[in-house]
Amino acid sequence: MSDIITAPMTVTVSAEAGTFTMSRGTWSASAPLTCLPGWIRLYRQLRDRGGGRWRRFYEADVAALEKAQREAKGMQG
Repeated sequence: MSDIITAPMTVTVSAEAGTFTMSRGTWSASAPLTCLPGWIRLYRQLRDRGGGRWRRFYEADVAALEKAQREAKGMQG
């Protein structure tokens, strides 16, 4: 299995730019902070599909996105 699939996703927040960046291996994607709830919703759906059968693959990603959301809210004051 490829490391890109099993490596944990990291999420970093740039309050100055108003963006967040998700990365795993050589892949990365950035988006405005206003898009973060939608990404959390998507990854929760991926995690929970099939009665939670995919939880082990997406639980850490959901946690990283939720942590970034808390961090972003903390930066706003």
